[in-house]
Amino acid sequence: MLLTTFYASSYQYGINITLVNMGDDLPPESPDTPYYYLLNQNIFPNTTYQTAILKDVTFNGAPAQFNTFEDEDGNPCIQVLTNTTLRKNQSAELFMTFVIQTGEKKFDLSEIGSVSQIPRELAEKYSLTGLWDLSHLSNSSELISTAKALKGEDENVLHIISNILMWFEENMTYNAELFAPQDILTTFLTRSGDCDDQANLFVLFCRILGIPAYTVIGPLYVPGMNKLEEDNNMVFNLTNVAWHGWAMVYLPTNGDNGGWYPVDLTYFKDAYYESGHIKSRNILDHINGSAFSKWEALEYLSVISADYINETLTARNKIIGSNVTWIETHYIFPIGNEGQSQYVYAATLQHFLMPAVVTLCAVLTFTILICRRSRSRRPGGDPSST
Repeated sequence: MLLTTFYASSYQYGINITLVNMGDDLPPESPDTPYYYLLNQNIFPNTTYQTAILKDVTFNGAPAQFNTFEDEDGNPCIQVLTNTTLRKNQSAELFMTFVIQTGEKKFDLSEIGSVSQIPRELAEKYSLTGLWDLSHLSNSSELISTAKALKGEDENVLHIISNILMWFEENMTYNAELFAPQDILTTFLTRSGDCDDQANLFVLFCRILGIPAYTVIGPLYVPGMNKLEEDNNMVFNLTNVAWHGWAMVYLPTNGDNGGWYPVDLTYFKDAYYESGHIKSRNILDHINGSAFSKWEALEYLSVISADYINETLTARNKIIGSNVTWIETHYIFPIGNEGQSQYVYAATLQHFLMPAVVTLCAVLTFTILICRRSRSRRPGGDPSST
């Protein structure tokens, strides 16, 4: 087995969004408006590592009717159905609650194989497309040569990943001042970025070398974290929540077909700062000591191809440029086994880099706005099992 997951923690996650309109009428069917973003939402997925149930969806205080669909990367979404135009001096409110079960993940790194063992169809699916398409960059040669130099003649995937991680520790600094994701070339050239910026660059290095990888964004359960953020006409209030981004990479194994492993560039066991760089005491702590390998990290959005950076900036600019106020509240609480969950968190947090917990909130604005994007839709399943 590649891993064993012990389902030991259940959480209730709530999202409340209030949109106050002080400008022109906003019809529900008009795309790329704040009202449209409110009515179209990503929701927590069921994955190998978590089960998620959408328990309640209310719109303006009443149970909402909604359709389910998937975005272009296969993430589950809902569209709230309404014929009501949001007129000047009116407000609309959406409230969603989820029950999410997850657990500690144990990843086995003892039998990692070579690049040649990676299935061709996976390498093709997770190639240089979408967000990681280099064809539009006139100066991508340095990116490519850097990635290839880190591989050298080595064919063992874990060795290659370790080389990439050592490059990040020596070259990258954490930037906690960003309110929106930056493009991958900027992250590379400045050698600076926050959690998902660095994850995106890591994924790019992997894909250049034919190693499947993608970025995941989701919340962390952080008891006692109360955060209020304002970005122009947007207000975000978080209780026990900090948002984070990390990479998932496919590692082939000698004994079976391989599997997906987390790689965290900024938040992992026994991390420490040195001259502005986040470093590890054991390079494999980026995997086995990652936030995702512990109980408190939840998967929300997988970025396989979609250019969420451009989509996020577009959505943010649309809201800022509209005569509206966007108020968004997130909370998470454990359900049952509260004492055990608190104990596990307290026991593991001391091994993590404490400044990273604070700076994780820099990811807040854009991770929340990711879900408000124009999507290519595919039919979804039963919302009660989503």
